[in-house]
Amino acid sequence: MPIFLYNLDRISIKHNAKRDYGVRCNVSADWRTDFKKDYARILQERASLAALSALGVGGEAEFFVEPDSLNEVCEIFRFGSVAGFPVYVLGGGTNVVFSDGTLNGVTLSARRLCGMSWDGELLVAEAGVPMPLIVSEAAKRRLAGVEFAYGIPGSLGGAVAGNAGAGGRGMSDVLEEVTTVERDGSVREWHNGEFSGSYRSFSLSATGRLIAKCKIKFQNSSREDIERETEIFKKAREGQPREGRSAGCTFKNPPGDSAGRLLDVAGCKGLRVGGAVVSGVHANFIINSGGASGMDIVELIGLCRDMVFQKTGISLENEIKLLGF
Repeated sequence: MPIFLYNLDRISIKHNAKRDYGVRCNVSADWRTDFKKDYARILQERASLAALSALGVGGEAEFFVEPDSLNEVCEIFRFGSVAGFPVYVLGGGTNVVFSDGTLNGVTLSARRLCGMSWDGELLVAEAGVPMPLIVSEAAKRRLAGVEFAYGIPGSLGGAVAGNAGAGGRGMSDVLEEVTTVERDGSVREWHNGEFSGSYRSFSLSATGRLIAKCKIKFQNSSREDIERETEIFKKAREGQPREGRSAGCTFKNPPGDSAGRLLDVAGCKGLRVGGAVVSGVHANFIINSGGASGMDIVELIGLCRDMVFQKTGISLENEIKLLGF
């Protein structure tokens, strides 16, 4: 069955229209042979997971696929549902730590789902469209709404799944519609009012569902106002580390406080496990200083969490995603 990387909360399915792409269901017991034959055009065996991760850590994906159409994604999901193998969905790889072994099953990258079209104040974009491209294209068109996303790496699908944002604003605030691929390969369309978001959480980010396409609503504005608003978020990110490879913020901010401050108070800056080190610039960032393993990262995350809890009594929650552990 498909497994969605940005696993947050399970939700009940609403009465949306459901489209079935009619994929075959007669998959043999030897699904690997069938899968390699059917998807040879887009398939890599034993692909490096480290190459797919911003942190540069991880072992191998048994099968790695990069579909370039929604129909192909639906076929793969249906195949996995019928044959019973896991499908791991990867966005831009900017907030994930892979294990060091082999990730059995299929790892699916959405980065080739990169279609986007503008219609006045509306943008329809697929999951693999890079967030920096959306921010810059909106500014060129003098359309306001996503200035808070300045500096957020990765793809649209991952940003929506984790409700990425800053300054109390997130991607869920600008969405009009969301198209998802369900675990059985069917497609659902969700409209504003049928989904919701909160801090680093989006209601449609259930296990086994891929956020495939989004419609974003902007507002007409002036170049000066957009630049002024963007500058606020640009300055806020100046305190983030630029050295080495990182997966962004390690922990979510607890209510009313900052994970970075708590980690700093607990003495975590500069802590090291193998090639993984806590940034001396911002304690909520773990850096691959060279040769780090996935286990190095995970052990350092646990050490930092323990030190904060011992110092403050607060248990930090991961913002970074762990896969294969």
